[in-house]
Amino acid sequence: MKRGVSKVAFVASSGGHLEEISKLKGIEKRYDCFLVTEKSDFELKHFCDRKYLLPKMDRKQLLFLPKFIWLFIRTIKILAKEKPDYIITTGALIAYPFCVIGKMMGIKVVYIESFARVYNPSLTGKLVYNLADLFMVQWEDMLERYPKAMLGGEMF
Repeated sequence: MKRGVSKVAFVASSGGHLEEISKLKGIEKRYDCFLVTEKSDFELKHFCDRKYLLPKMDRKQLLFLPKFIWLFIRTIKILAKEKPDYIITTGALIAYPFCVIGKMMGIKVVYIESFARVYNPSLTGKLVYNLADLFMVQWEDMLERYPKAMLGGEMF
């Protein structure tokens, strides 16, 4: 890593959340970075040199709770190893432990509410809203739901 260059963790669930974070390609090139996402068919080949692929999870799974606890443990290991200055995330479930543990470790958290959330907040957004150092929305109507948020405009 070059002196003075910040390290950024980009964190996103697979699918649309990962596609949204891929729109930050221009930002990604300026930093020492790594990507944390779920194992899936959708892959970002040219986004950060280092990647951590974690199993997909669903809150409705029978074994969700032990898997979610495992995700927190895995998060601690990744963040302790990489020591990022910032976490930038578009959600969803995979992002929550990174925001919580990251905040506890003194890492700045940037949360970007999903493009699909035009009128109603996401569960992850509601949980992370007061943790984030910068909380961004993509639709002006969402400022009513998140009054301390910054309107960042559409990523697409």
